[in-house]
Amino acid sequence: MRLVNYSDIMAANPEVLNSLRQLGLNQYEAKAYYALANFGIHTAGELAERAELPRPRIYDVLTELQGKGFVLIQQGRPVKYAALPIGEAVKTLKKQRQTGLEEELEKIEDIGKRLSLKIKMQSSQAAPAEEAIWTLKGREAIYSKMAAMITNAKQHVTIATDERGWGLKSKAHGKEIEKASKRGAEITVIAPVASTGLQAAANHVAKELPSRMVLADDQALLFLSPKEAKAEEEIALWLKNPHFVQTFKQAIK
Repeated sequence: MRLVNYSDIMAANPEVLNSLRQLGLNQYEAKAYYALANFGIHTAGELAERAELPRPRIYDVLTELQGKGFVLIQQGRPVKYAALPIGEAVKTLKKQRQTGLEEELEKIEDIGKRLSLKIKMQSSQAAPAEEAIWTLKGREAIYSKMAAMITNAKQHVTIATDERGWGLKSKAHGKEIEKASKRGAEITVIAPVASTGLQAAANHVAKELPSRMVLADDQALLFLSPKEAKAEEEIALWLKNPHFVQTFKQAIK
């Protein structure tokens, strides 16, 4: 029996794939789920043909869909697959995202507590806001803080990052760095690049440190998220404490 033309169905409903991808499915996963939802139970081979997916990829696609809560598996010979109702799948997805966010926040809180134990505040008279460790979320917020740190720096600015990170930071803050240098601040760049590309005089150490940070006078900005994190998922800690900054400066020399 001739299979229903999947391409025709998708052409008539282009918003379906777009909506599924907005939920976090990739193109293959979205096509596989939509085929199961419309045409019912399939074996892996049948689904690959129905959804016009590469056979070598179909088992990986189905495994991912099961992990995300979009499909059911019926064990047997052959194994069969069915789509969960989209309402159930969305509820599962929301729970997974909430759990992931809670774990991320717990990790941040734990790092903050461990840093607090290691950091000795130099003066008990300092303002509480300046003694606290603050969490910044998102590249825009982090880079705004970085710009303020560099703009106000009078003594030194130290930036330790990776190759991609230096490209982003120099593009966003090159002018602020050059102005800081003209004010007399000592500029140090620690990054695995052949050249900093700055017009300002800068001490350049061509290596990559385990940690990424920006130090400016008595302020520190520590990057916590993985290097490959998306812009909106980047996380950093900011604090203002001369003892902490001096300790880090000595550690990265």
